[in-house]
Amino acid sequence: MIPLRISLTNAAVDGDVSVDLNLRSLTDGIVARGVATVEAKLSCNRCLETWTETLEVPFEQVFRYSPQDEDDEQWIENGAWIDLEPAVHDEVTLSLPLVPVCRPDCRGLCPTCGANLNEDPCDGHPEESDSPFAALQNLFED
Repeated sequence: MIPLRISLTNAAVDGDVSVDLNLRSLTDGIVARGVATVEAKLSCNRCLETWTETLEVPFEQVFRYSPQDEDDEQWIENGAWIDLEPAVHDEVTLSLPLVPVCRPDCRGLCPTCGANLNEDPCDGHPEESDSPFAALQNLFED
């Protein structure tokens, strides 16, 4: 289990990540290949409904016995320890949807009253003649 805290605009992970992992030896390191399972809290970009979804995120990372260059962060510390948290954190973050939608046919919110159109279809609204922009309504009509 790896504890993770990730917070994006419409997606969040706050809890333990279960990792099913296989390790394979290389001459100069180890390949870690597996699947991270995590509960993500998502908020629909259209209607703002929230739900929890289980994500299974595949990952593969090569850990070297010594860093190959100065930017190489994934290496085996002291020849004995592998820190999976950064690799799992990055893969889970990249797997979270940037624009989650609760369902493909989500109708969203009414732009006038804010009602959820999936639950309560809006019957429409009268014309807003009191708007300070009402004079501009016919500006581009011929």
